Amino acid sequence: MPSPSLPNEYPIELNRPDISGACGGQYRYGYLWRFESGKPGPHVMISAIVHGNELCGALTLDWLLRDKPRPVRGTLSLGFMNVEAFHRYDPADPNASRFADEDFNRVWARDVLDGPRDSIELRRAREIRPYLDTVDLLLDIHSMQHPALP
Repeated sequence: MPSPSLPNEYPIELNRPDISGACGGQYRYGYLWRFESGKPGPHVMISAIVHGNELCGALTLDWLLRDKPRPVRGTLSLGFMNVEAFHRYDPADPNASRFADEDFNRVWARDVLDGPRDSIELRRAREIRPYLDTVDLLLDIHSMQHPALP
């Protein structure tokens, strides 16, 4: 069930980037990109759009993909997470696209991932889980919808 819709109390000043060019990604999972340095080092990942209405991370990854980053050592991965919710984004009602079926942040417990439940977010989490298991350090970019102190 989508997030409850609330009236906008503030202006939306960012435009959702077109991430359709990242659709294929480099892996069967889609929307995941990997850049290797050829030198030993950690596998670092930057992820975005865990929530479909968080545009800051999507804008950042879109910019990084266009810039074609190359790590000095180790591996850098970039990943758009909850793309189904992101594709539903409507600036007139940003809260409605926070997730498609359930909060993507709440599906990562082992018993949930390995359990019988089904949702758009769970299918995506199960799909990318093997890839995420290869990551040493993860930076997940979130953005707030309301003015708030960090």
